[in-house]
Amino acid sequence: MWRPQGIQPPADHSGYCIIIFQKSLEEVTTSMTRGRKPEAAIAEAKGFAERMGYLTMDNLSHNLMFDILIFKRESVRVVKVRQTRYQINPNGFYDQQFPDEIQGLRNLPFPPFILRELWLRTQHERVWRRLVVYDLSVEEIAWWGPDEYVNPHAR
Repeated sequence: MWRPQGIQPPADHSGYCIIIFQKSLEEVTTSMTRGRKPEAAIAEAKGFAERMGYLTMDNLSHNLMFDILIFKRESVRVVKVRQTRYQINPNGFYDQQFPDEIQGLRNLPFPPFILRELWLRTQHERVWRRLVVYDLSVEEIAWWGPDEYVNPHAR
């Protein structure tokens, strides 16, 4: 269980406070994916996020199942990047196709207002699919005006 350890006031007087959490090492969800992180895909995802107006931060903790944190004034999101060799089944359920990534995002110790997203891309496509991972469902974003995002694959 994550336990708040304190609140750190902002040093720059921005009005944002930082809540510090602590969890024992045995309780932290570790990376369940096989192999190394897709560094090239993560770098491309960061560029994609920046084109939508987000600032990005790398995840420096190996115990948390996300690759980057993206934020702008209106929104904060944690993103897991996944590149797959094969075509994504348009009629399948994402939580069956990518169970480790989705469960890892659901287990993150962030407040509910911080959205969890899985960004997917196949090896031969240059388009990102953005999925929002909720506690009980996964939703593919078809269009999102504030980010000027359009998904040509949305069903």
